[in-house]
Amino acid sequence: MRIALVAGPYVPVPPPKYGGTERVIQYLIKGLLEHGHEPILVGTGDSKVDCELVPIIDKAISFAPTRQALPAHQKLVDKTNARTKAVLSKLLPRIDLIHSHGFDLTPFQDFPNLTTLHDNIDFDNIDYFLKHKDLPYVSISKNQQRACPGLNYIGLEYHGEDPEEFPIVTTPQNYVCFIGRFDREKNPHLAIQLAIDLGIPIKLAGKIDFLGNDYFNEEIKPFFSHPLVEYVGELGFADKVELMSNAKCNLHPIGFREPFGLTVLEAAYCGTPTMAIHKGSMPEVIKNGETGVLVEDFIEGIYRLQECFDLDREHIAVTMRAQFNYRTMTSQYLHAYKRALRLKGAEIKEEE
Repeated sequence: MRIALVAGPYVPVPPPKYGGTERVIQYLIKGLLEHGHEPILVGTGDSKVDCELVPIIDKAISFAPTRQALPAHQKLVDKTNARTKAVLSKLLPRIDLIHSHGFDLTPFQDFPNLTTLHDNIDFDNIDYFLKHKDLPYVSISKNQQRACPGLNYIGLEYHGEDPEEFPIVTTPQNYVCFIGRFDREKNPHLAIQLAIDLGIPIKLAGKIDFLGNDYFNEEIKPFFSHPLVEYVGELGFADKVELMSNAKCNLHPIGFREPFGLTVLEAAYCGTPTMAIHKGSMPEVIKNGETGVLVEDFIEGIYRLQECFDLDREHIAVTMRAQFNYRTMTSQYLHAYKRALRLKGAEIKEEE
């Protein structure tokens, strides 16, 4: 099959730093190529992939750094969306299927298609989904589907990467880590407070944009003078892996309906357990008491962090590598592709 994988204009594939969706696309391309298919990336011109690339913009535009910059940034997003639509229209004679990772496929609803829901469904986007519930969707967790059960779900595809790119570390260093966005959904201030209360060093890495600027300045920066707190900024892949692999525990104090939680998986590949709030997809990704610890809040976490430290790190790595990886993810997507093709009465081309 020839599949057009439509990425957004914000981050190249693979992402140099932040970009969970783009990292998933990277590994899906790898898996599709191994199965003998022909993925075509419709994305930023600075992407570096092993398949055909059709650019929608020369260089990734990132995210608006401030609220003041948002109107101008949105105009650029709208422009690239129009470009994406034009690019896809020209590609239709050459492809069998469109797989969107966020781009609105309403104009292409009569062509075989599916959309992966990478983000959580909330009041900001629920109206869109209720108006377009008949488009074929793929969720990335069971919990995500419960937020909007009336959508036309044709698949449930857990994320996966290549575990071989992550080392297994059985003897960690004496610190815990937080990796993710700095905003009120991810709540890294709770991870900091937990570490300080228990007297253990914490290292924090992640992205800041206009949604988290005020939060970062008000809730995070004041802790930087504390000797146990180290902020390392937004890291590239190698530095992120080094940080999470050597941590005693990854902290995930989410305050929203997390659709998957890619850093939880990446940490587990290394043998690093995660302590997370029992919310969203976390019970699907973490086996409580085996690959991590689930708590109702981080007050409970004060009393259960040692339980995380005591978990068998090699068992965590082996278990999570077997359950979540790019080969399994790709196989699941291929089943969803066949369902999408059948919905439109299209011919299904088997693997070579």
